[in-house]
Amino acid sequence: MVALLAFRLLPLLALLPLLRPSALAAEDGADAAALLRLKQSFSDPTGRLEAWSASSPSTPCDAKSPWPGVQCYKGNLAGLRLTHMNLSGSFDFGAVAKLPGLHSINLKHNNFSGPLPASLGTVRSLRALYLSFNAFSGPLPADLFVNMRWLKKLYLDGNNITGPLPADAIAAAPRLIELHLDRNEIDGPVPFKLPASLKLFNVSHNRLTGSIPPDIAKRYDKSAFAGNAGLCGSPGSDSAVCVAAGPAPPPKMPPPTAADFMAVQEETSVFVVIGIILLVILLVSGAMVLMLRQDERNSAAPAYDYYAAAATGASAAGAAAGSSKPAAGSRSGEMVSVDVAGGGSSSHGGSGAGSRRMGEFVLLTEDIPAFGLPDLMKASAEVLGNGTLGSAYKAAMRNGVTVAVKRMRDMNRVGRDEFEQHVHMLGELRHPNVLPPVGYHYRKEEKLIVSEYMARGSLLYMLHGDQSPNRVVLDWPARVRIAVGVARGLAFLHEKLGIPTGRLVSMDGADFDAPPPPPPHGNLKSGNILLDADLEPRLVDYGFFPLVNSAQAPQAMFAFRSPEGTTRAVVSARSDVYCLGVVLLELVTGRFPSQYLLTARGGTDVVHWAAGAVAEGGERDLVDPAIAAGGGDAAVRLLRVGVHCAKPEPECRPSVAEAARMVEDIAAAGAS
Repeated sequence: MVALLAFRLLPLLALLPLLRPSALAAEDGADAAALLRLKQSFSDPTGRLEAWSASSPSTPCDAKSPWPGVQCYKGNLAGLRLTHMNLSGSFDFGAVAKLPGLHSINLKHNNFSGPLPASLGTVRSLRALYLSFNAFSGPLPADLFVNMRWLKKLYLDGNNITGPLPADAIAAAPRLIELHLDRNEIDGPVPFKLPASLKLFNVSHNRLTGSIPPDIAKRYDKSAFAGNAGLCGSPGSDSAVCVAAGPAPPPKMPPPTAADFMAVQEETSVFVVIGIILLVILLVSGAMVLMLRQDERNSAAPAYDYYAAAATGASAAGAAAGSSKPAAGSRSGEMVSVDVAGGGSSSHGGSGAGSRRMGEFVLLTEDIPAFGLPDLMKASAEVLGNGTLGSAYKAAMRNGVTVAVKRMRDMNRVGRDEFEQHVHMLGELRHPNVLPPVGYHYRKEEKLIVSEYMARGSLLYMLHGDQSPNRVVLDWPARVRIAVGVARGLAFLHEKLGIPTGRLVSMDGADFDAPPPPPPHGNLKSGNILLDADLEPRLVDYGFFPLVNSAQAPQAMFAFRSPEGTTRAVVSARSDVYCLGVVLLELVTGRFPSQYLLTARGGTDVVHWAAGAVAEGGERDLVDPAIAAGGGDAAVRLLRVGVHCAKPEPECRPSVAEAARMVEDIAAAGAS
């Protein structure tokens, strides 16, 4: 019976290869038909979508010649990106409602007008919808949130939306992560409840009234409610508004009864018992932790810990080494000398080409005199600073060589072989604006990475830290030269360390794509931009993304401060572009970016500040007075490039190569 059934199925199995191409053709035909129907619903005055035609020789997702504005994944239509095309009229969302793989629609910066189409709620597969800077009007329909249960991002900023917010529908949205409704004409109160998943919420510059609910005020920054003159708690609102919007007095409660007193006493007794138990558990746990730490100190003290001695001012070790006294004018004011015998882990296999293994230390270049771990141990050490990846030290050795040593933590994502292979690869990079490592020392607990010492320190120190009378004030030529060098160095790293994928990167943040490759730099900020004697920038702390423990990466790598990093813990090459934008804004404004701070409050949100100024045409007010006269229009253009690079949506940012060309064009125009 089984043999007979198998015999009858053989012809059907033989037909399967023939059926698959026909199925793909049917899918392509359905995509094309849907797009052609969609095109009929709006006006395309500039002919940007002329290729959307029934006579087109290619299909919408053709690998060699896809239709413009179409985003595809594995041959299937996944998104529409029709930004800055001057499209107008209505947009028939119903035409593409039956495309199950459509996860993203981007219509930013067009001329669509009128109420939001009723057909919008029929596109149930959408994850991301970008309708910013059009002329949509009328109320925000509740059906949009009720029917589109997969929606994660909704951008409606810069339109003419009116009426109150559909509070109940928004609160019930199960997957909503971002809701941008700023710069509309929305009135009424702020909802008392928003989805727990909602990370970004912006209703600034509307006509909201009442008071900001306390729970909502705690979750979002005040800037999300700015520009609402009638909203109590909004930045710039009148105090009289708060008096008018004050809460009604609570109703009088009936006097407690004897039963109420008994219930309160019983609950109090229960809480007292629970509190005592928790206190005992806490004390026992604390004692155990202290005992374990003491055991670790007694049994696992590092064989070379002169860096700890440097941090605590171990002068006795310096005297034993017979080294010099602390140098005057040190930035840290903490110069120590130590003499610790070299040692550590057992020796390992051979080093890469052009490198020299000096006992437990590996030199990656032959351009400097040879030195080993004992030479570093006996060097006079100056603490340069503490970063998210570790502490940095200046080590002046007795042979006259001075280097910078970084003591790295949280770098156990790979084993020793992979670590050494990766560091050797970084040591082979050569670019005028990239500072490669010249040596390293490997231990499982921590690593030392050595590089050339830059006497002027970091860009962060030059802009914000040096307050001495003889400090160097970076003028406009110096700052634009630094901007060019940083952009060029980052473009070089993306060229050498970038991972070619051959597929669509999920720039919209929709779910139709796998996680993108990691950013080639991953930790670009002014503290990791060193300046040489000629004020030429040199990038450091790059390429460590594959080495840093995944659990510590969000705290250690600055790329995770990008919007996509903070909301979804997903970063890509475009996250490096965001970091570049922060540096450019820091250079133009001279302000310390609040983005550099993990938890402490302070600094200036240069991204939000500059974006608002560009939107209102007030860029000149943000330019640092120290460069305003020399920078002029060029400084304003560089600020706009910074805003472009730091846009919230990764897909709206330029590539690193494009950003580098923009910065170079500004510098070239100023030099001509």
